Amino acid sequence: MLSKQNFLSIIIFFFFFSSSLSNPDFVTLLSFKSSLLDSSNALSTWVNSTNPCIDSWVGVTCNPTTHRVTKLVLENLNLTGSIDALSQLTQLRLLSLKQNHLSSAFDLNFSSLKNLKLLYLSHNLLTGNFPDGIHFLWRLRRLDISYNYFYGEIPFAELAQMPRLLTLRLEFNSFTGKIGPFSFLPSGSILDFNVSNNFLYGEIPASFSLFPASSFSGNKNLCGKPMALDCFHRAVESEPAKPGDVGMKNKKKKGASNWTVSLIITVDVVAILAALVTITCCCYYKKRRNSGAREGIKRKVGSAGSLTSIGGFYGGRGGRDEVMVVFDGCKGFGDVNDLLKSSAELLGKGCAGTTYKVVMDGGDTVVVKRVRERRKRKEGDSWLRIIGGLRHSNIVSLRAYYDSNEELLLVYDFLPNGSLHSLLHGNRGPGRTPLDWTTRLKLASGSALGLAFLHGYNKAKHFHGNLSSSNIIVDHLGNARVSDIGLHQLLLAASISNNGYKAPELTPNNQNNVSQRRFTQKCDVYSFGVILLEILTGKLPTGEGETSLVKWVQRVAREEWTWEVFDFELLRYKEMEEEMVGLMQVALLCLAPFPRDRPKMNMVHMMIEDIRTKGGRQLGDRSSIMNDPSSDSSPSLSESTINFTSGS
Repeated sequence: MLSKQNFLSIIIFFFFFSSSLSNPDFVTLLSFKSSLLDSSNALSTWVNSTNPCIDSWVGVTCNPTTHRVTKLVLENLNLTGSIDALSQLTQLRLLSLKQNHLSSAFDLNFSSLKNLKLLYLSHNLLTGNFPDGIHFLWRLRRLDISYNYFYGEIPFAELAQMPRLLTLRLEFNSFTGKIGPFSFLPSGSILDFNVSNNFLYGEIPASFSLFPASSFSGNKNLCGKPMALDCFHRAVESEPAKPGDVGMKNKKKKGASNWTVSLIITVDVVAILAALVTITCCCYYKKRRNSGAREGIKRKVGSAGSLTSIGGFYGGRGGRDEVMVVFDGCKGFGDVNDLLKSSAELLGKGCAGTTYKVVMDGGDTVVVKRVRERRKRKEGDSWLRIIGGLRHSNIVSLRAYYDSNEELLLVYDFLPNGSLHSLLHGNRGPGRTPLDWTTRLKLASGSALGLAFLHGYNKAKHFHGNLSSSNIIVDHLGNARVSDIGLHQLLLAASISNNGYKAPELTPNNQNNVSQRRFTQKCDVYSFGVILLEILTGKLPTGEGETSLVKWVQRVAREEWTWEVFDFELLRYKEMEEEMVGLMQVALLCLAPFPRDRPKMNMVHMMIEDIRTKGGRQLGDRSSIMNDPSSDSSPSLSESTINFTSGS
């Protein structure tokens, strides 16, 4: 028989176990875990047969009385996935998820975490506008969302309503706008403040002058103390001289001696003469360089050499009509001369122009794309500066560009592992290393996330315009990165040839041979659907009409074929059939004939992540979201489901 003590122990155990089942935090933590890719198995203690408040789940601390989660510390665990579910942990005091690969499908909203005191989310992949609801967290003392991909303006007016805030770390994001005001800063409430390496502009308010210059560095358009750039002199230098200014200055300097005035006049005359000589020499040498460049273009293009030996790479340097823009984070060169003296290798030619691999003197390697048949310079300059501000782990960054009357050179990061196109279609003969299913699904998710970031950047409805598997590059960590963003806006319409990926609304109809010329984000979604078909079938998206890859897959879906639709290299992953079918469903949603029926890219990324973490069978759970009016009236998954019978 059981002793009284053992009987009480059993009663207490069942009490705590039953309370954990009814505890909303228990359900939230398991939901959060299910949305993660835990490659290092760091959350192995999080199992549904235990109690997070009794069995010491990793990183979880509970209130001993209420058994609600008060602290969640998961730092540097290589976790990948969404943090959206954590908004349900309403009793959290401390949330620290720094040094991971976490993201969010929507703009973050922390308004429900009213008890939060410490929030650390630095060094992740979080995107979107500044998190909503922060100013409702009146207990918050430390806020660190640095080293992410947030954009938009910082709501300083709302943050000023938080008198307990001691730390505000926002560095290394893509925030824009002006700083301040903080009405409580003079009292010394903020002790740790950093907004460096963003895109802020304007004068730094006086209340911020006590912070070091390192708190503001990397924002080239900021001025005022503690920065070296003085806003007053900057404004005076940028304004034209007004009539009467010279007379006023003469009155103020009435006491100056005659020899001082003579000295000033002499220096001015010498400076003017020197400038005239310099301009004359520059024009002469520029004319000779242009002549030499035109002769170089006629020479046969080699496969390696220096930039000047490859087709006369530059039409000139240093002229009034030339500009070299180097964006933040660019290493290896500072001006066009650094590129000019570097060795280069021809990588290939495409509809956008010629691409070179360039090795700088310091050892850094970049990719230089020489654009031909471009539009007017004024139309492209503002767009190039927008592209240069894009920073995301799934986007190939534009590091610099050189623009002149003769040339447009775009400088990108060099990524060594080639494109998704080469991995899928290159060397299909003997000796090929097949691309496994897990890698294909990872590349699909990463490229979807990069495209979703572009579509949501500053809420300006940007789009890629010429998306293909050749424009998805794999970096040294095996992550997909979207490249050549926005080249459609720099090229003439005739230069773009992407028929295999072109949305039907962009194709001329049979009646009047005209098409919808206006490109939209939904055109990108269609092109991404074609890329998913490439990943699944291993086939090229060539041909038109019934011979196209899209028409072939749609016909296969109607006839209910089995494994014939999938790449034969995937036959060894038959246990993953549900995931493959799930990804095919996502592809067919993207390929809807009408733009309004296609999902947004953030939803596409969420569905692919569901497949990665839960398997294809869970994809149907998204049907209610797809029917949400906020999703542009996209159809439910059931309307596009393909019925594959299990084949042997």
